[in-house]
Parts: sequence; C-alpha cells; structure tokens
Amino acid sequence: MDAVHNSGPHFLSFGMDLSQQKRKMDNMETLKCNRLTGLIGIDIAKWLTVYGGAGEADISSERMDKGSNFEWLAGGTLRAMDFMVLEPWNDIDNYWIGLDFNSFYRNTTVDDNWISESLSEVFGSMTFSVYNRPEKPNLWDRLGFYIGPAVSFLSKGNTSEDQAFGFIGGLQLNPTPNVALKLEFQKFDNVGMGANITFHF
Repeated sequence: MDAVHNSGPHFLSFGMDLSQQKRKMDNMETLKCNRLTGLIGIDIAKWLTVYGGAGEADISSERMDKGSNFEWLAGGTLRAMDFMVLEPWNDIDNYWIGLDFNSFYRNTTVDDNWISESLSEVFGSMTFSVYNRPEKPNLWDRLGFYIGPAVSFLSKGNTSEDQAFGFIGGLQLNPTPNVALKLEFQKFDNVGMGANITFHF
C-alpha cells in the first residue's frame, strides 16, 4: 500500500489493489492467483504505516478448479530514507530518492481435491525509489519509479514455494497529494503484475 510522504500531512488511507500472480510450488504444481483487495492504512508516524485488508482471491492450479475465496492480509511499510537530492535548477523540478521496507502476511483457504487447505504468504521487500516532485503546479504532484529485492514464502498444506527470492519494481503517479496510482511487477519463478489506487486523508 502506498505510504504517506512529505506531501502530507495524512493519517488515514484507503485503497484498492488488483493483482495477478503465477507461482510454482515444490511439488511442481503451479498456482494461478487473481486478487482484488480493499485496504485501509494508518500512518503511525511520518515514517511508518500499518495496514490491513480483505478481498477476493481466485486460486487455481492443475489440481484445483478456479474458485473464489475470502482472503485477508496485514502488513506495514517503513520509510528509511526520503530526501531531495537535486535542487530545482529551473524553479520547477526537483528530484528525491527513497528507501522503503514493506512486509505483509496474507491468508486464504482453498479446496484441493475436496480437502480445505490454508494458503498463506509471508512477503518482504526493500525498494529504492527515484521520483520527481515539481515545485510549481504541474500535471502531477509526484512521479517516479522504484525497484528492489523481494522475498515471498508461500505455504499450502505440505507444499511450499519453489523459488522464494526475486525482485519487484513499478511506476507511481500522484496526480494530487491525496491520490496515488501504482503499476507494479514481481519476478520470482514467473512474472506477476498488479495495480493499486490509494486515497489519503
């Protein structure tokens, strides 16, 4: 979930996350996950956001037919660095860099050959970002990209992920200080994609 930045102040955030993911398990089963999740975040401090959410997860594989399942998650984002590195030479543009740590846990229940099993994920990432924040009114309040290493531990019954380490990256556009739009990709054994919109209050 997008966190608060220096364009604040904010306290509450509400968002919607849409993602598509394909992951291979150690029993050679490939999970296909399509998710739609509603999120709510609270900025405990300028550098820390905790969040939770719930939504629908469509999970399928060679062994399981596609089905809709309730899913919940809880996590947090820590902003370790967020400062200007280039002063506006034309009185318009300036550039910032950031370093964020994000982690969450999510869980759902799937039916595998008529047996209900818990499908859970523990996720963590460290991302480095570069973004532009114009000094004067522009088409956006904030525009940039981020990339970094990630780890994702999946567990379903007696099976686990085939590859836990990968990386993530994405683009973020804030048309106003209170709205954030994000496109993200993840690469583990397969490539996953996601989109997010967040409103800050």
